[in-house]
Amino acid sequence: MPIYIALLRGINVGGNKIIKMQDLKAMFQSLGYEDVRTYIQSGNVVFESSETSYSAVGEDIERQIESVFGFEVSVIIRTQEELERVITDNPFDLSEPEDFKRLYVSFLAAEPSAEALEKLLPYGDGPDKIRFVGREMYTLYEISVSKSALFKVPVDKILGMPITARNWNTVNKLAALCRA
Repeated sequence: MPIYIALLRGINVGGNKIIKMQDLKAMFQSLGYEDVRTYIQSGNVVFESSETSYSAVGEDIERQIESVFGFEVSVIIRTQEELERVITDNPFDLSEPEDFKRLYVSFLAAEPSAEALEKLLPYGDGPDKIRFVGREMYTLYEISVSKSALFKVPVDKILGMPITARNWNTVNKLAALCRA
């Protein structure tokens, strides 16, 4: 059975859209998903499903979250193979462990348009760097997310789609959960 990763956008951040992980896990199980595992409080769920349509899986989860918890949440779905490819496709040549603490991956709902990429070009090679590979945007912050001018850029609005970001450590932990 395929292994999927659901990346929920904006839950348990700043006291908004609060979902306890045990409740989220139970909700996934109620949809018939198997071997459901969550990772940290920011909405990362690894699960198995016989469903082969991304959109069907994501839509089911979004509908159920709204029904059970009473608010809308964007859900980005990736397979285990795609998550492994996110790790191997990292466009930044990093070797020091400290460097990886500044690396984030934003998962996009679809591949960005050429027009959107053009609009983001000015932000790509400043002190903070962004690179797009397929449906992922890799961001290497000069210092940190919170100290970055790029953090204030409405990338999701420029791209015209939902996105959700995870730090490099979380991406690797999710891949390890898939392998377990």
